[in-house]
Parts: sequence; C-alpha cells; structure tokens
Amino acid sequence: MAEEHKAPDWDAIENWDRRYYLHNTMAAAEHSFTGVERVDGNYITLSSGARLLDFQSQLVSDSLGHRHAAPHDAIKEAMERYGHVFFGMANEYRARAAKLLVEDILGAPASWASRVRFLTSGTEAVENAVQAARLFTGKPLIMTQAHSFHGMASGSTFLRGYRGNLTLQGQQGFSEVRDIPGVPAPGYIPIPPPEPTDFPAEGELPSLVATEQLIRACGPENIAAIITEPMFGAAGLMPHADYYRGLFDLLRRYGILWIDDEVLCGAGRLGKWFGYQLTEGVEPDIMIVGKGINGSSLPSGGMVVNEAIGAFLEGARWWSGSTWDGHPLVCASIVGTLSYMLDNDILATVHARGAYLRDRLEALARKHTVIGRIAGAGLYYAVDLVGSDGRPLVEADRYTNFSGDLSQYPNAIVSGACAEKGVFLGGFVPNTIKCAPPFTISESEIDVAMDAFSYALDRLAKTC
Repeated sequence: MAEEHKAPDWDAIENWDRRYYLHNTMAAAEHSFTGVERVDGNYITLSSGARLLDFQSQLVSDSLGHRHAAPHDAIKEAMERYGHVFFGMANEYRARAAKLLVEDILGAPASWASRVRFLTSGTEAVENAVQAARLFTGKPLIMTQAHSFHGMASGSTFLRGYRGNLTLQGQQGFSEVRDIPGVPAPGYIPIPPPEPTDFPAEGELPSLVATEQLIRACGPENIAAIITEPMFGAAGLMPHADYYRGLFDLLRRYGILWIDDEVLCGAGRLGKWFGYQLTEGVEPDIMIVGKGINGSSLPSGGMVVNEAIGAFLEGARWWSGSTWDGHPLVCASIVGTLSYMLDNDILATVHARGAYLRDRLEALARKHTVIGRIAGAGLYYAVDLVGSDGRPLVEADRYTNFSGDLSQYPNAIVSGACAEKGVFLGGFVPNTIKCAPPFTISESEIDVAMDAFSYALDRLAKTC
C-alpha cells in the first residue's frame, strides 16, 4: 500500500525558496511566494489550500491539463525499461514519436516534412534550427519579428523585456533597464511585427513592405532564414490573415528559409495540428515544436525539417547533440500524448470549446468598454485592454521594458482579481490577457472563468 503523502512544512519551503533559489522576473524585495501543493486536471492547489482553475494552461503549455493519464501512463511504462539512452543509440520511443509526428500527423512522405530531432526545450530546438538553416544555406543572417519570443538563449528571442535583460532599481524605483551586451546577437536582424487581425488592409501589408526593404538592404544572399510564430506566445498577438501568405511568397521570391516556431501554438492549440495550417497553401522549411506535443509533462522540444534539409544533414556528419536528445522518457510522453490526441479527435474538441469561449468573450466585450481587440483561434485568444479613447492603457504596450510599478499594470490587476475568484488568468505584456485553457476544459468551467474575468474587468475599469 502506497505511503500517504506527508504535507510539507510550507514555512520552511518558503524560507529555502527565498534564500537559495535564483528567481525569474521579480526582484527579491517584491517577490511573492506562491507555493503549489499539487496539480490535478484543470486545477492548481496552492499551499494555502486555495484552488485555482487554470485558464492559461500555465504558460499556454499544459494542453491536456495537469497529470493527464495519456503522457503519465506512457512515462510509467517506459520507466520499466528505460532511464537515459544517449543520442548515439536508438530507443523504441524515439522512433515511435518520430513516426507519429512526421507520418501520422504531418502526412509524410506526401507532405513537406521529412525528419524530426527531439530535444528537451524549445530553446534548444530553435538553436538547432538556426544552425541547420545556416549550415544548409551557407548564409549568416537570421531575421526575427519584433515582439516575438523564441527561447532563452541570447540569439533566439526578440521580445524586449524577456531575453535575459535586467530591470534595475534606481532612485525612482525599478526604472533602469540593462540589456545583455551584444544582444541582439550579431547575425540577427529584427523585422516589424505583423499587423493585428483588424488592421484595415488595402494592398500589401506595411509590415511586409518594410520587411522586403530590409531583405534588400541586407542582401538576400546573406539571409539564411526568417523565424516566426503563427500567433505570438508571450506578446499575445494574432497576425493579420494576409500576413503569412504574403511572407511566404516573399521568402520564396528571395530564396530565404522559413523557420516556423510552433512551440506554443502547435499540437492543436489554434484548432489545427499546427498554426501555419491556418493559411492555406504555405509550408515551412523548418518547424519547431514543444510544450503541446507532450502536454508539458516533461521538458520537450523538437525540430522538423523538409526533405532537402533532411537529406543534406543526413548525408553529412553533423557534430551536434545534447546529452538528452531523444530521451526515452520524453519521447514516451510524446507518444502517449499524440496517440491520445489522434484517437480522441482532439481538434474537434478544441473547435467546440474554442467557439464557446469566443462567444463568451464577445459577450464580455459588449458589457465592458475596457475590452478592445479579441483575436485568436482554437483555444488561444488574446484580449487587448484599452482606455476610453481606444488606445492601450499602458502606452508602451508590447514594446514594454517592464519598468515602474508592475502591480499597477492592467494584466496584474486582472490577474489578482481573477485569483480572488479562484481562476488563474492574466497576461505577460501589460495590456493583454491570454485566455488559453487546457483542451480538457468544460463549458461550465469556461463560464466560471468568464465570470471571474468580468469581475476583474470591473475592478480594472475603476483604476483607468
């Protein structure tokens, strides 16, 4: 009989956490300790005993909720035979996961996809993709979209305010910003962010006009790839419907590779297996996956390449690899998750729950003038918050450097008020709330979250 779990001494846990752990985003003086006792299904139970409905899938990552049987049972089964197997040897789960993703989901050999390498983070996958693009093309430059986020290595992200930089305390509070010297790294060039979904487009989008000018200024013979997100993760931005068609044509015209970062939006989040499929007739050269491919049950990432790049790399000795490439337990969790999604037609569930969520959000917008744009697809919607003039409440918006009193940012006010009602919901950039619940969410749970959101918007309106 399993021994009953003994409740930890949370005072001691908090003391050790504050004293010895190196934290993210909050300075020690403002750090708020939030202990988690356990996670179950769509809920997070805190050390205080409070229970929160997770309406963000934490970091838009836990697609099947928490401790779902599909990945967890697969991990348990794999642990009976495997621990670690390094990448120079094959294991059953690595092969099964590769076949599931490339053949069963992406449709190889009839599709663009050829091969996949599994890693243990999206950051690793992005760095592998950048290396592959440079090696294949022999070109040095990588272009990244403003507001985008592609991981925590110094070259992979262009979201100012979350690429390892510091906000330092000065005479006027947290007002000094120190970026990492040399970041953006040499060889990375920013392009403008795409226009939002409601931009009144007439002809070619201005962002694409500007991107082409940058391509010509840098010289297409120097540019290996442009890396993009189908819908921005950290920034909560859904591009205009014409954007990716236009970008795809532009890249093909100039012979530049397209790296599609699907770490956050892949594996069903936007109602398609992958976000690029929302635009008919386009396909990436390299695709990054992670998070959703195993419901974040273990750290995961992966890089899928097309036939030409796959043949090029397989025909060479590519001296690359991480100790945990293709880890059997990670790959087992991917097999369990993707098999469950296929067997249970997860895309139909995402469409149904997503349509219900969209309806509820639009009803809130009719009630609360502080809601501006609602944009997204599937089970990922970004809600932009505005003042009476229709402009962002915090002027810096997605260009924020996270200085000043963050507790007064609209996303923080909404997050705190939602927590009072037992719902985990907020955002990353100041004016945007990200509604991205697990695929296991029910309509009644969506109702609970929307009632909490409405309460939070009333609170926010009083501070505007």
